[in-house]
Amino acid sequence: MLPFRGTLALSSFILLFLTTVVGVALIGGMWPAITAAVATSLLLNFFFTPPLHTLTIANPENFFALVVFVFVAAAVSMIVDVAARRTREAARAGADAEILSALAGHVLRGEAAVPSLLARTRETFGLVSVTLLERRPEAGQGPDDRSDPSSWRIVATSGGEPCTCPDAAGIDVDIDGDLVLAARGRLLDASERRVIEAFAAQVAVALRQERLEEEAGQARPLAEADRMRTALLAAVSHDLRTPLAAAKAAVESLRTTDVEWSAEDRAELLETADESLARLDRLVANLLDMSRLQAGVLGVAAQPVAVEEVVPRAVDDIEPLTAEVKIDIPHDLPEVVADPALLERVLANLVANAVRYTPAGESVLVTASRYGNRAEVRIIDRGPGVPRDAYDRIFLPFQRLGDRDNHSGVGLGLALARGLTEAMGGELTPDETPGGGLTMILTLPVAVHLHDLRESPAEHGGSRRLDGSPDLDGSPDLDGSPDLGGGAP
Repeated sequence: MLPFRGTLALSSFILLFLTTVVGVALIGGMWPAITAAVATSLLLNFFFTPPLHTLTIANPENFFALVVFVFVAAAVSMIVDVAARRTREAARAGADAEILSALAGHVLRGEAAVPSLLARTRETFGLVSVTLLERRPEAGQGPDDRSDPSSWRIVATSGGEPCTCPDAAGIDVDIDGDLVLAARGRLLDASERRVIEAFAAQVAVALRQERLEEEAGQARPLAEADRMRTALLAAVSHDLRTPLAAAKAAVESLRTTDVEWSAEDRAELLETADESLARLDRLVANLLDMSRLQAGVLGVAAQPVAVEEVVPRAVDDIEPLTAEVKIDIPHDLPEVVADPALLERVLANLVANAVRYTPAGESVLVTASRYGNRAEVRIIDRGPGVPRDAYDRIFLPFQRLGDRDNHSGVGLGLALARGLTEAMGGELTPDETPGGGLTMILTLPVAVHLHDLRESPAEHGGSRRLDGSPDLDGSPDLDGSPDLGGGAP
C-alpha cells in the first residue's frame, strides 16, 4: 500500500483498513477486531498521516478521521460479531431441531425400543458407549451409591464397555431417582446436554412402555381365562339346565304312581330322557375337550384312518337329524393320518352345524378328494352362509354368528372342530358354497403306505414310518405334517 501513498487519499486507506477489521471480526470475533482497529489506526497515523513516520498529527481533520475510524471499526466489529454468533446459534438450534425431529420419527416409526434409542444416542453424539442404569430395589440412596456398581444394574447398553455405575461415566444424566443414562466419550457442551437429556427422557418412556407391555402380556392370559369363564357360565346356564330338566321330568313322570302310563307313553318318556342325557353328554364332552385344548393336554393318537368309515359314524351321532345328509366319498380315497375318535368328533360337529342351518327341503353334502399329499373333506350346506369378513369370528368359542338362536348350543362346535383339527396336524377353513351356503373344508395329511414307498423311494428318502409319523431318529413325516405323538406303528 505504501507505493500508492502519493496517489490515494487518507480516506481510501481508512476504507481498506476498515475492510481488514471486518474480516478479523468475522474470523476472530469482537475483541480481536477492536485490537485490529486500534492497531490499524496507529499504522495509518505512522505511515499515511503527515508528518510521516511519527505519531504526531499535523492536520486536525486527519486526527478526527482516525478517531472516527476507530469508533466505526469497533462498532462494525461488535455488529459483525453478534451476527456471526447468532448465525452459529441458529445453526446449532437447527441441528438440535433436526436431531429431535429424527428422534420423534424414530418413535413414530415404532423403533422406540430401548437398545435402538441407546444406539441412536451414541451415533448422534459420537460417544463410545451409552448405558441405561437402574438402581437395584434393595440398594439404598446413600451419598456413595453412585460409585458402587453393586447398587446398579444394566438395563441396556450400546457401544463399547458399559458403565457399571454413574460415577464411572464421563457423562451421566439423571432421569429420575432410579434411572441414569451413563455415557463414555467426549464432553458435551450445554446445548448438546439439553438434547441428550431429551434422549434420556425418551429412553425412560420406552423402558416404561416395554414393561407395561410385558405386564399386559402376563395379564392377558388371565383376562382371557376370566373372559372365557364368564362366557362359559353365561352360555351353558341354559344349555345345561334344559336337558337336565327334560331328563328329570321324564324320569319323575315314569316314577309317579298316580298316573297309569301306556306302553307308548313310557317309550316316549324314555326316549326323551335318553335324548336329553345324550345331549348333555355331548355338551360336557365338548366343554372338557375345549378345556384340554386350551390347557395343551389333549392326547392325540394319530394313525391311518379311512374317511369313508368315519363319516357315517359321525352322521349317526347326530340326533335329531333335521335334514338329509348325503355322503359322497370316493372308494379310492387314501387313508388320512388322524385320531379316529377326534376325527369323528370333528365331523360330527361340522355336520351338525351344517344341518342346523340348512333350510327344510335342502340336504347337506359330505364329499372328499385328494390333492397331492393332502386329503380334503368338504361339508357343504345350503344355509344362509357367512360373510367373508366373519370367517374368523365363527371359530370363536361360546358364541354363534349373530346370536340368533340361543337354544341350539353354546357355540362350541366350530371352535372345538378347528382346535381338534389343528391338534391332529390338519386345517379347517370356511368357504362360500356356490349358489349360497357355507362349505367347511377339513384338510388332513394322507397316510403313506408301503406300496407308495416302493413306487417312489427317491421322492421321500430317509427312514420313515408308514403312517407318516417320524421315526425315533426325529425324521419328518412323509406328508409334511408334524408328529402328533402316540401314533400306532
